[in-house]
Amino acid sequence: MTPAEPDEIAQRLRGTPLIIMLDIDGTLCDIVERADVASIPGTARESLRTLIGKRDRGVHVAFVTGRSVADARRMLSIGGVTIYGNHGMEHLSESGNITGPKGWEDAGLALRDARNDLHAVVARFPGTSIEDKGFSLTLHFREMDMALLPALDARVAEIARARGVTLAPGKCVINVLASESLTKGDAVLEIVHELGGDSPDASILFAGDDVTDEDGFRALRAFRNATTVRVGAPDATTDAQFSVDTPREIHDLLDVLAVSRS
Repeated sequence: MTPAEPDEIAQRLRGTPLIIMLDIDGTLCDIVERADVASIPGTARESLRTLIGKRDRGVHVAFVTGRSVADARRMLSIGGVTIYGNHGMEHLSESGNITGPKGWEDAGLALRDARNDLHAVVARFPGTSIEDKGFSLTLHFREMDMALLPALDARVAEIARARGVTLAPGKCVINVLASESLTKGDAVLEIVHELGGDSPDASILFAGDDVTDEDGFRALRAFRNATTVRVGAPDATTDAQFSVDTPREIHDLLDVLAVSRS
C-alpha cells in the first residue's frame, strides 16, 4: 500500500465509465461516538451531487456501507443513487427499488436468535449496545471499559458458534452477520459488472476504511483499471493499493473529480 495525494489518485481515474464506490463512516465522515449524529460535510455532499449529475457522461456513484439502506439514505440525503447496505446484504438501486438476498429466511432466523442472546450480553457489559439493522447486527462497545474487551470477545464468539453466525470486527464494534452473508466484495463486483467496469476504457474507484472493506479491495484486484484506497493510518495488512490519512483527502479527491468531469 502506497500513501497518495488526491491529485495522484485522480490521475488514475480518467476513463469512462467512471465508477466511484464509497464506504460512508470513516471514509466520507469521521467516526464519532454516536453513529446517528455522524454527518458528511457540505462541500463533500456538493461534489457528490455534481458527480451524480454526470450520469449521462458515464459517471456513476454508489455507496457500499455497513449501515442499513434506510439509514444511509437518510444520512446522504441524495436521491437517485445506488446503495448497498448491511455490508452488501441490502441493495437500493438508482430507480429506488430495495431488495435483500435470496434465501434470507433461514439465515435470518439464526441472526434473530443471536440478537436475543446478545441482549443478555449488553446487560452484562455496561457501555455496550445492540444496533439491529435487519440484515445484520452491530454490537457497539466504544463506551465500555476496554479492560472487559477480552471477556466480551469470548462471550460473543460463543454465541456465534452456537447460533451459526459470522463475526466481522470493526472500529469499536463487532458486526454479526448471517453465515452465508453477501459481502462488500460481492457488492462492488455487482456494481462493476452492471455499469460496464469490465471495459478496458473504464476507471473504477473503491474507498473504505474498515475490516469489511477489505472484501471489496480483494475483489477488485482482478481489475487492472481499479483503484482501491484505504482511509486511515497505513496498514501493511490491507489489500488496498493506496492510502490517505483522513476523510478530508477523500473529499478533496471528489472535488478534483467533479471539476475534471465538468
